[in-house]
Amino acid sequence: MKIGTVFDQTSTTEFIAMLDQQYDNERLLFSYVELSPNGGKPDPNGERIIARITNAHKENPLLSRDQAGISASVDVGGLGFEFSRRFTYGWAQCAVIGTLTNRGLDMNRRVVAPNAEVHTPSTQTLRQLFFSPSPSYVPLGSIETFGSQDTEVPVTLNADQLVTKHFCVFGMTGSGKTTTAAKLIEELMARGHRMIIFDSHDDYQNLEVFSGLFNDVGPNGQSVQLPCRVSNRNCDAVQLAISQLSPVPVNNRPLNECVCERLISTASVVYENEPARRLLRQKCRKITPQLVRVLSSQQSWSDLISEPHVSGLRAFPELRYYGDTFEDFSIVLLQSFQGEEFSSAQWRCLLQNIRQTGKGMSYLQNLYRAVRDDSTARQDTRDVLQQMLNGLQRIYQDALNAGAQALDFEQFFQQVADKARGKPQNVYRLSLTDLSSNLRKAMVYGVVTYFFRSFKYGGYRASQRGDQPANAYPILFVLEEARALIPKSAGLDDVDTSGKLARRAMRELAYEGRKFSLGYGLISQKPSTVDQEVVSQANTFILHQLKSPDDQEYVRAVTESMSRDELEMVKSLGTGRAIVAGVAVQSPVLLRVYTRYSQEGIQEPTPIKDTLGSVDQIRQQLQIGETS
Repeated sequence: MKIGTVFDQTSTTEFIAMLDQQYDNERLLFSYVELSPNGGKPDPNGERIIARITNAHKENPLLSRDQAGISASVDVGGLGFEFSRRFTYGWAQCAVIGTLTNRGLDMNRRVVAPNAEVHTPSTQTLRQLFFSPSPSYVPLGSIETFGSQDTEVPVTLNADQLVTKHFCVFGMTGSGKTTTAAKLIEELMARGHRMIIFDSHDDYQNLEVFSGLFNDVGPNGQSVQLPCRVSNRNCDAVQLAISQLSPVPVNNRPLNECVCERLISTASVVYENEPARRLLRQKCRKITPQLVRVLSSQQSWSDLISEPHVSGLRAFPELRYYGDTFEDFSIVLLQSFQGEEFSSAQWRCLLQNIRQTGKGMSYLQNLYRAVRDDSTARQDTRDVLQQMLNGLQRIYQDALNAGAQALDFEQFFQQVADKARGKPQNVYRLSLTDLSSNLRKAMVYGVVTYFFRSFKYGGYRASQRGDQPANAYPILFVLEEARALIPKSAGLDDVDTSGKLARRAMRELAYEGRKFSLGYGLISQKPSTVDQEVVSQANTFILHQLKSPDDQEYVRAVTESMSRDELEMVKSLGTGRAIVAGVAVQSPVLLRVYTRYSQEGIQEPTPIKDTLGSVDQIRQQLQIGETS
């Protein structure tokens, strides 16, 4: 569809288009356009120049902006509007993304032809730009660009770029950031990627309860139930999987429902990233016994059907001596646990005595006695350390009383990352909801540091080196409420010891984790309060609505591929819409995020609605609101 014509001076990187009058009132910002190199109608099978509208405005050459506005609003015998409209033109400033051919997107090397027709991109063009059927890509949502309203083009993100070059999901409360994060986790989970989620508020406690999978959004935005093909979610494929794979249910849910959901999410990967709800709309024609038989023939895929994906732990750091290569780690863990640094004299005393037996309270008591009896340390040093160790025992006991369990990092690493001893689950959710602020940050420091050092110094590798096969899984760390786990430094006055140590661990991961196939994802409603060094090493940003000027300026500083006008859009993005920019996509894209399949961990609170629910009954009895 032609929407305008290239006007005035052009280049290989940008141009201005005069919009046809019937389109100059449309919402065009962040929309894509395509042009033919010869200036005519683009050939969907030929070479096309692709551009993105970065700014749109109107001008009237006969009037100033103020006069144009007045003439449009004042009715002078019906002439005001007509006069203004007749000589008002819409303009679109466009940034050239590249040249698209059957081989893909390449750098544009030719000047855009003046007077060339500007068209909305065809569905074929959009799919070529933003969709890949490869299983190493994950579908996140459908593109929103002018002219695409009649077609749903899925946007897929390069998952390898996400999990090795790091990503951030930012958005204010209620904007949909947690839904987006859950959607990414669900897609990576369906591909078997190993993840550790630091879940601050139990937002992801129902990751395997796919109650939303059978809910769709109708044309009016209302929820629509997708019916099961056989009504009871026990088709031939499900029955075959149950009989052949002996699957394990989750949370005492019906076994057939668990297997059905696992089959659908796996089929979405196998059938070229076909969104799972689309498979349901197609009556699950692709969920067949043959699919089950093929999946059963490969261990990794049969495990995804037969085993639960998520292991949930309410945990805090176990205190013990973690071995000679982790000597300083054991001491720093004590600092992070209590939120207080040791002096140099205290550090030397602990270094002499840190090699004690036992775990938890037993270890702290043994360490206490060793410090007390250490004749090489000054008495005042020993006295203060003994007080600190008593305080550590109280913190440890309080965590146990809150219902959390002590997490031994060595055993946890073997369970998650060690291929020889690892458990079948590929998602490990660490619930931090019962922990103090210091213990939450201590968990980040302990887990991230232990895993990072095990890969860097402990002989573990996620890829083959020479004739040595991989002996560990790649790991993605996901930090929900990152602002509270790795807060921005307060400078010289920063007294948050646990926060400093968590930041230090994440910075190490940010700068060196990629070569070990270790990555991270940050989710936050207040990006300007998250450690900037860690954020700066993320290469993909998923931006929901952000209204705070501090957050907008922060995002502008860490993203390089978006104009100031496009970033202005972040202020007014509606719930469920997001802008994705970075290495996981070929070009920044506005999309509507698919709703998550899993049930929300914490339902959206509606206290007023809950309190006043009886008003509906009163209105019905009084016949209020009924039409005659």
